[in-house]
Amino acid sequence: MDRDELLTQWMEQYGTRILHLAYFYLKDRHLAEDVAQEVFLRAYRHMDSFRGDSAVYTWLYRIAVNVCRDRARSPWWRRVTLPGQLPLATGGEFPEEAAVQADRRQAVLEHVLALPVHYREVLVLYYYQDLSTGDIARVLDLPENTVKTRLHRARQQLRDALSARGVTA
Repeated sequence: MDRDELLTQWMEQYGTRILHLAYFYLKDRHLAEDVAQEVFLRAYRHMDSFRGDSAVYTWLYRIAVNVCRDRARSPWWRRVTLPGQLPLATGGEFPEEAAVQADRRQAVLEHVLALPVHYREVLVLYYYQDLSTGDIARVLDLPENTVKTRLHRARQQLRDALSARGVTA
């Protein structure tokens, strides 16, 4: 398989997940789209340096986290407060149930987005991207126990914030 075909395969397989990761990190859909493009450009440029020590998605997520962190550190980012809205899908519930579920999901999302970045990123990678704590440790270049601790603290902060608002998760 040539480089272009491989990149296309990665984009199809991981593009949406990278976009969601970037959105949860940066809280802005347009910035997330820019980051996703940058991730795949960097992956294409450095494809030859991928040694296969980890899974492709772990490597791509590592690139995505680094790009997000770079954006979040920029002086421009610190001057701007970015609102964000992620469309939330509903299942086949009755209209009343769908409205309640949508409100609950929106409340959870708002509180996840309000968490400090180091807690938000582990929650997103664990729950929204379905990565194991070991994979998250490799993506974030942290000890696995640090990931577990951050995950525990993030859950606790989220639980406390939601209960204060009267939302049951």
